[in-house]
Amino acid sequence: MTTARLLWGMTWRGGAWGLLAGTMLGTAYGALFGNGVLLIKLAQEWQTLGPENILPGIAAVGILILVGAVMGALFGVPTGLLVGSLNGLLVGMITRAFFFPPRDARAYRRVIAVASALFTSIASWIGFLAIMLFYANREKANVPMLAVIVLIPALIAGVGAGLISRMISRWYENQNLEPET
Repeated sequence: MTTARLLWGMTWRGGAWGLLAGTMLGTAYGALFGNGVLLIKLAQEWQTLGPENILPGIAAVGILILVGAVMGALFGVPTGLLVGSLNGLLVGMITRAFFFPPRDARAYRRVIAVASALFTSIASWIGFLAIMLFYANREKANVPMLAVIVLIPALIAGVGAGLISRMISRWYENQNLEPET
């Protein structure tokens, strides 16, 4: 396998899997986050609501789930594609520098998983924070609070990247089992 084929194969796979994971995880996190905020508010105000407000409450939960899902996807899609592609390139460079040709598959998978998870967590945190600041009122934005808020989805993205790295490493290992054509 040539270096160019290795880097290209890992970069586009990282981008494609990052896009898919960013979309799915962002949508799920946004829906759960929106729902969680509403449930906390409802729990605080439960005594003042009455039985006549149950249906509007259910409708509000549904709307917030939808809005949260869309907002989560708006964060997850661009970040997943960009960070996933960069992660794929990073994995390719690590592979080429230290595991070319493949020797210890177990050590390789561990190194790639840790590098992917760490890089993706940090890069996603920066990306999510940048998107939040882009949409926020910069004069009134509480940047430390925003930095904490985007920490959880960034860690989720990192765990997702660690799992995705297994598929990328499996592709590399399978490519080296097949004869060159």
